[in-house]
Amino acid sequence: MEHTSESFHVIDTLLPIALILISAKIAGILSLRIGMPSVFGELLIGLLLGPAVLGWVHPTETIAVMAEIGVVLLMFMAGMETDTVAMRAVGKPAFLAAAGGVVFPLLGGTLAMMAFPDISWAQGVLIGAVLMATSVSISAQTLRELGQFRSREGNVIMGAAIIDDVLGVLIFAVVMNLITSTGNVGLTLLAMTLFFPIAWFVGDRVLPMLVRYEHRLPQRETALTILMALVLLYAWSAEALGSVAAITGAYLLGILATKHLDHKHIAYDGTAAVGYAFFIPIFFVNIGLQANAEGILQIPLLVVVITVVAVVTKLFGGGIGAKLGGISWRGSWMVGAGMVSRGEVALVLAGAALSAGAIDGTIFSALIVMTLVTTLLTPPLLRAVTPRTVVSTTQRDTKADV
Repeated sequence: MEHTSESFHVIDTLLPIALILISAKIAGILSLRIGMPSVFGELLIGLLLGPAVLGWVHPTETIAVMAEIGVVLLMFMAGMETDTVAMRAVGKPAFLAAAGGVVFPLLGGTLAMMAFPDISWAQGVLIGAVLMATSVSISAQTLRELGQFRSREGNVIMGAAIIDDVLGVLIFAVVMNLITSTGNVGLTLLAMTLFFPIAWFVGDRVLPMLVRYEHRLPQRETALTILMALVLLYAWSAEALGSVAAITGAYLLGILATKHLDHKHIAYDGTAAVGYAFFIPIFFVNIGLQANAEGILQIPLLVVVITVVAVVTKLFGGGIGAKLGGISWRGSWMVGAGMVSRGEVALVLAGAALSAGAIDGTIFSALIVMTLVTTLLTPPLLRAVTPRTVVSTTQRDTKADV
């Protein structure tokens, strides 16, 4: 049989994906056995398999698309598991933690970059804006595995992370507009303002209709298919129409789904099965694949400075904000640690800056390393400040499930 170039492309993709899936699950199990969340092992195995170490798997467009679907499903699940009543109850500490998580990285990043003569003040502000991002997905998965997702501190972290991402994207858009003189900041702000109430209104009408008429569908799984399509549509609309990260749209729909779907519904179990068996492990591994050893060796000082500033400013900025909001000192450290990871949001912002010519490849490589290090650091940091009794119980349950 004659093979086309497209078929060879598909065949060449199958083996790396199989290797990613098997390696991710093994690494996750080993990670649990040493007392760490499984996400830590999945992130680390991506670094090991990728160009930075073994070079067995390289980032591709196909893997990137699957990873994007994975983080969208992960955030939809996180939204479905969010206790909205508890989150509203921690509005003050979440807002103050978010404020600290915005001001400290923005100022710290900008001032630190002034020590490098080759980096302009505008690029310094842009780097500070990237440092403002918080990876909601990494924090959500780690909190879930540590049994802290529905805790007061967990709700503060989730609320603050969402606020940080919205503010981060807005400030990033403003700075990008100043550097490149393209785009309309007013339209960006208007799109953000209108997106959330419109998306909430639409979802609040569509989901009850799905529940009401799903028994008339020829197959029960059809309801899951429709919901999956709706999740992807919300993720797309958040970025394309609302000028916010796609994961924010998925998370918003997940919160809406809690009003109309219980945890025994096929939508919840089906999403978890599809996500955790296939797409979500690819997302975590793909973060590790982004590291490039050659780029790291060329700019060691810049990498170290950006990474240290990223960790310190979020840890103290989020922690101090939470403390001012009435959270205990231990809980405040949990909040600060939970906000350290930059994850997919920072990758998207850094990529956008590189594509627009606002930063060069050197700065981009440093931001990629920073993202990887902060993402790897978040699970052990959270593990270290989480009460031992809670962690032990949760890990026993997780191991039993495996």
